Amino acid sequence: MKTTFFIIAMLSLMACQVESTIEPSLSKINGQWQLTKTTIGFPAPNSPTEIKAANTEIISFNATSKTFTRTINGKVTETTDFDIQKVSYNNSEPREAVVFTKNQTYAFLTFDDSNSAIILYEKSPIGAILADGNSYHYQKVK
Repeated sequence: MKTTFFIIAMLSLMACQVESTIEPSLSKINGQWQLTKTTIGFPAPNSPTEIKAANTEIISFNATSKTFTRTINGKVTETTDFDIQKVSYNNSEPREAVVFTKNQTYAFLTFDDSNSAIILYEKSPIGAILADGNSYHYQKVK
């Protein structure tokens, strides 16, 4: 009986330690997010500067396994490993970005804590610079 209790206590302790090792940015991005709007980076004259989401797009970040899934209208359209890294371009100050392993791209990441939202900038190949791209706004689902 004491051995069983000891094993359960140790496993519980180990589980807590694993959870506490998740980086703050990974913990913050963990979960499901629904696309609410797209902000146009460089709109044409007399065109909209933002577009409300026409489809139900959900992105999921699993901070523990570092896996990313995109689902559009209930259909999985993308899965990949990801990481959060600081990315710099043109000798600028490094910014937080989500790096998508499978297709070797990154998207700058901004947290909007006041709205429980994240903003992902247009994806760009690692090493490339993308200017005036769109920004995608996601609201926390769960």
